[in-house]
Amino acid sequence: MMNADVQLDIWGYLILIAGFLGLFGLIEFTLLLIGNRNARQDSQRFRFRFSLLMEDGPSTSKSWIKKGAYAQSPALDAWLKQFSRLEPLYLLIGTTGRKVTVAQMLVWMAGCAMAGLVAGIVLKLSVVTLIMPLLTGYAPIMMLRRWKGARMGKIEEQLPDALDMLAQSLRAGHAFSGAFRVVSQQSPEPIASEFRTTSDEVTYGASVRDGVLGLAQRVELMDVRYFALTVLIQLDTGGSLSQLLIDLARLIRERQKLRRTIRVLSAEGRVSAWILGLLPLGFGLFMSIISPGYLSYFWTDPMGVLLVKVMAGLFILGILWMKSVTNIKV
Repeated sequence: MMNADVQLDIWGYLILIAGFLGLFGLIEFTLLLIGNRNARQDSQRFRFRFSLLMEDGPSTSKSWIKKGAYAQSPALDAWLKQFSRLEPLYLLIGTTGRKVTVAQMLVWMAGCAMAGLVAGIVLKLSVVTLIMPLLTGYAPIMMLRRWKGARMGKIEEQLPDALDMLAQSLRAGHAFSGAFRVVSQQSPEPIASEFRTTSDEVTYGASVRDGVLGLAQRVELMDVRYFALTVLIQLDTGGSLSQLLIDLARLIRERQKLRRTIRVLSAEGRVSAWILGLLPLGFGLFMSIISPGYLSYFWTDPMGVLLVKVMAGLFILGILWMKSVTNIKV
């Protein structure tokens, strides 16, 4: 009798500890979510103010958008430029730094969509056949976004050294365009090409304001926008631009160090999210291979289909939840 009472007491303590840990985890998640939301709101507020500043600038600040061709053939290039909806695709290609034209991307998207349609018909995926072309046709866009992310990451890492070099060039007596030219000659790619473009714009007639705004528009990074605002404020109020650039470079390095620290601390959560996200899919695939009829209930019975829909919704919700927890804005 005493053993039964002791077991009940142990289970009671275990339930109490589990409830406390669950409550502590819920509070920590709520605080983290609120902090993340505040960071996102500050970032959105800054982007909104910067967009107002970009709209107030002269049209020459967006001259880089009009450069380049949509296709190698002049006739095809003129025809494609009639469609304004292709401009975002052209801008996305420009941020990747790859020598790819809009016409080539459209061919790749059409080819991938056709391959998805053929695969859906061959595999007899019924309803999924209508979705497959959309998914496969979007694959080249995902590839472009991946290239863009990799290039922006390199520019972000190279930016503090480039700002230090720009500050030293200004202290040595170079003009603004000349200082940008020095950075473009001494810095590695891809940041060298961006500074070279800005130097060419200022050298051939554009104002410093237009050149800096064009750089911030081409390189969609918050640190580059901070640099642009620093230059614009100095142009309006005066002061030592070289010292401002040195302070900004130091601030960017501290933010990068903090970002790396947060990434290390959140590594366990990201790995757990990947495991929890892939585990149901991996288990379902494994069971389908070793015992094909074991999971047939979920697509043969109406109640099973309903359960699959509910589980898919909860699965997507869980993925978004884990992503919001592990993705901490700095």
